[in-house]
Amino acid sequence: MDGLGRFRAGPTTHPSPRGFLLGNPQPENLNPDPSHPTSFHMLDALNSLVDRLPAASVAVIGVPVLDRYLYGATHRISREAPVLIVREESQACAPGGAGNTAANVAGLGPCTYLVGPVGQDAEADLLINACHQTNIHTRGLVRGAQKITTTKTRVLAGGPHTTRQQMLRIDREDHQPPTIEALEHLRDIAQTTIDAADIIIISDYGPPGFSPLWIELARYARLKSRPILVDSRYALMAFDGVTAVTPNIPEAEAALGRSLSSAEAAAQAADEIRVQLNLNATLLTRGQEGMVLVSKQEPPIHIEAIGGEAVDVTGAGDTVIATFASALAVGASPLQAAHLANYAASVVVQQTGTYAIHRDELKAHLTSVSR
Repeated sequence: MDGLGRFRAGPTTHPSPRGFLLGNPQPENLNPDPSHPTSFHMLDALNSLVDRLPAASVAVIGVPVLDRYLYGATHRISREAPVLIVREESQACAPGGAGNTAANVAGLGPCTYLVGPVGQDAEADLLINACHQTNIHTRGLVRGAQKITTTKTRVLAGGPHTTRQQMLRIDREDHQPPTIEALEHLRDIAQTTIDAADIIIISDYGPPGFSPLWIELARYARLKSRPILVDSRYALMAFDGVTAVTPNIPEAEAALGRSLSSAEAAAQAADEIRVQLNLNATLLTRGQEGMVLVSKQEPPIHIEAIGGEAVDVTGAGDTVIATFASALAVGASPLQAAHLANYAASVVVQQTGTYAIHRDELKAHLTSVSR
């Protein structure tokens, strides 16, 4: 039993960040040819990785969000104002924000810890319940660390024979900076969680008041020789010395202060970020253009997007970092982990709304590609 009061399900040793990203010796069939991502050897390697994912333990640190969905039907326009009347039919809740990253990790099979602030409110209860339904361990969620739980409510409605469309989104957020007491409590429980996990993901998309703590925790994880992967919207260049980052094009453009309009520019930017932050790797996602991976041991590798046009890219970045980290945690090379993340993202972008990948779906997708 670990410091979080539960039995460990992952490995008991913690290789260094270099051990994950510079490559430990692998069986021969786990050394795919980079130029043939759909070759038998690559797909065999990726299937083997997916089978091993439940052996890992992953900690996700960041601000979780309650994603609430209100579904209804529209029949007429209100007499009070020129707006549609929606007759509510059902509701659903799911973990969002850092919670969606954790849901993707849990769906892939690793033991998943979530650390972050929530309010002392009914929304926190709904979020924690949604996390439990997706096998996320929530002892790291600190009640009262925010005055209210960050909540995004989406209203989706349509006619009797039409597809429901999102009509409105209502955001409920705490705009006050966190208290010193809240930050100290979060720090303590996060450090305990880092000690119990094999790899750490920092999802830095929440209120900026928490970013300094996430940066501090990244340094703590590095001192503990834990690999750290970071996805940061506003403070990417502050996470120096972590293992890898997974920015998208807008985030990389904001970090470097220039436009990245070509594959060559994206590769150069990914390597520039890697060098400036002293990383082992950068995985830069490019939407429909795929990804570019740069690491210390290899030149830039462009990975094409898989499948047809995306239906909805919401949350795809969460799927990428969740899969990339989980694969690295069980001994994948950066290239193998990036290819697996690309396959996982190709499943998620065909779904509507925030969607968490599941290991069985990923296995089925890999099987269908190999036929």
